[in-house]
Amino acid sequence: MSTLTDASDAEQRLNLLGDDRAEDENDEYQREGTSLSNDGNNHTASVSLGFLLILTCGVAGLQVVWSVLLSNGSQFLIALGLSKSLTALIWIAAPLCGVVIQPLAGVLSDQSHSRWGRRRPFIVGGALGITISLLALAWDEAIIHGLVKALGGDPQSSGVRMLVVVIAVFWIYVLDISIQPLQGGFRVLIVENCPAHQQSQASAWASRMVGFGNLVGYISGFAVLPRLFLFTGMTQFQALCLIASFSVLITVIISCYFVNEESPRNKPPVSPKRPGLADISRDLIRTYRCMPRKIQKVCLIQFCAWMGWFPFLFYSSTYVGEHYKAPVAARDSPVGPEPLSPDAIRIGTSANLLFAIVALITNIGLPLLVETSTKDYDTWLARRFPSRLLSSLINYSRLGIPRTWTCAHILYALTMFSTFFVTSQAGATALIGVAGLAWALMLWAPYAIIGAEIATRHQSGRVDGARSAETGAGAIVGLHNVATSSPQIFSAVICSGIFWLAQTMGSHDGTAWVLRAGGCAALVAAYLTSKLIAS
Repeated sequence: MSTLTDASDAEQRLNLLGDDRAEDENDEYQREGTSLSNDGNNHTASVSLGFLLILTCGVAGLQVVWSVLLSNGSQFLIALGLSKSLTALIWIAAPLCGVVIQPLAGVLSDQSHSRWGRRRPFIVGGALGITISLLALAWDEAIIHGLVKALGGDPQSSGVRMLVVVIAVFWIYVLDISIQPLQGGFRVLIVENCPAHQQSQASAWASRMVGFGNLVGYISGFAVLPRLFLFTGMTQFQALCLIASFSVLITVIISCYFVNEESPRNKPPVSPKRPGLADISRDLIRTYRCMPRKIQKVCLIQFCAWMGWFPFLFYSSTYVGEHYKAPVAARDSPVGPEPLSPDAIRIGTSANLLFAIVALITNIGLPLLVETSTKDYDTWLARRFPSRLLSSLINYSRLGIPRTWTCAHILYALTMFSTFFVTSQAGATALIGVAGLAWALMLWAPYAIIGAEIATRHQSGRVDGARSAETGAGAIVGLHNVATSSPQIFSAVICSGIFWLAQTMGSHDGTAWVLRAGGCAALVAAYLTSKLIAS
């Protein structure tokens, strides 16, 4: 009998000790941490706000590149002589590379034993590839025309125009390939250098960095840059690509210099030989089978959500520009290869700027209102509201990440369906701005959920000395990118078909119809996210 009593007392003491540790951890989290534990050895101590800014700044540099492509890429290709339906097919390059390249890069970086770290070589290589391909794409037409003139040819001939288009498409593919190891490397760095209880905070800062990158890109796109670079003779697109290149290089240098990775040489190699394609494929399959159920559900939600967001990201500026060109109604806009005027492109970019500002403000304020830690919230609720009925009502009405994400999908779908009623440039611009509310959740919610799951498993002691598919952060992030990239391929094909069908039927509202199709996919994503709430 005394033995049972002693065991019960010991259990109570352990429970009290656990509660005290939980309270101390919560207090440390509320102070945002003071230790700069970025050496990879301490996975529970909080990291400082300054380190979070350094850790996530690379996302801002990469987003400048994306903002340039999304706001000016389609019109750049149309100016080269391509139709809307063909530009939609060319933009398949980005998701196609995301499906193939990023998972491969993730597995290879997981198994890397470079003295520079696992992720750093891939990040630096991607940054160099982005810089070279951006500058080559921007000066593609000028270089080819200069060479043709030097050889005595006609730069305006059909053969030269076709050559310009082919080489431009080549550099777009090089650019999209280079983006993948950089994008995946930064996301894995965030997961590996933050404890589980700060993953939501780190993802929130990464989403804010996306907003800052969008601001830089869209403000630059709205400005008349040739006036600023008057003596260089650069075009608007060339100046934008130059700004994007410098943004990537500067942020990569900052991140790679200040963020210290855990040395991979401290761990035994998985295999003495280099992994082949078959080994990488088996590793990815094992990773998917061993992934937490919640991450698998998030990947399915992302598949449907990105089916809806692809047409918006690539054609929202075109949609607003068409209303500027034909202010009476969107149906008066052209469907053929006729490019928009520079003023119309800048007006479309200004709408994207509003979209970025709304998303940034939302990402700054919303994480402060949305509950991310159920355990800490329940403890706080029990202390502040002893009444069980009152605390139950408050608990039911609180906004968690899944519930807020569901609302964002529904808001986006309603916004896209509102294109039926928009007939002016001001209305189109307001619609794009409202979509920024939903986009803020897309940048934050899935990465917060996935990062917390990976970090929790890493802290739970499941790493047994050798890297396994179950804990390969690079492979998991790569598979998540497959879930976000593969639907964009289908969406690009659907957009191309809608543009072709609209032109064939004589409709001049193709851009609005691809946006409405995206709203349908968002409704499916909302239904799946509601299932995540129930689980």
